[in-house]
Amino acid sequence: MSQPTVFVIDDDAACRDSVRELVSAAGLAVAAFGSAVEFLAAFDPTWQGCLVLDLHMRQMDGRALQQRLRQLGIDIPIVFISGSVDIPTAVQAIRDGAVDFLQKPYPENKLLDAVYKALRRTSS
Repeated sequence: MSQPTVFVIDDDAACRDSVRELVSAAGLAVAAFGSAVEFLAAFDPTWQGCLVLDLHMRQMDGRALQQRLRQLGIDIPIVFISGSVDIPTAVQAIRDGAVDFLQKPYPENKLLDAVYKALRRTSS
């Protein structure tokens, strides 16, 4: 993956496909994963881009993936999405480096704005 890619990680197939289609329609490269574990198993440190990461997933949730990436020294911008979230969790995710935190359902333009912001962090 030579160009910056938006990695969508969500265990809800409908949500994952919706985000993938939106990002692809905006002309961006996209790859989708059904779990954080699946993403970690496939991850290549040469990949550039950002994550659109669901907070609540089975096996490993989004915050656990964010923390694992930090432990591995991987600095990839993250846009969190969630159907439900408490304020302390969202605040801590941002403090830990997340670019944005959007609650489902979110306006498509807000998600794309957050993705573009995250991708700008990749190139700086």
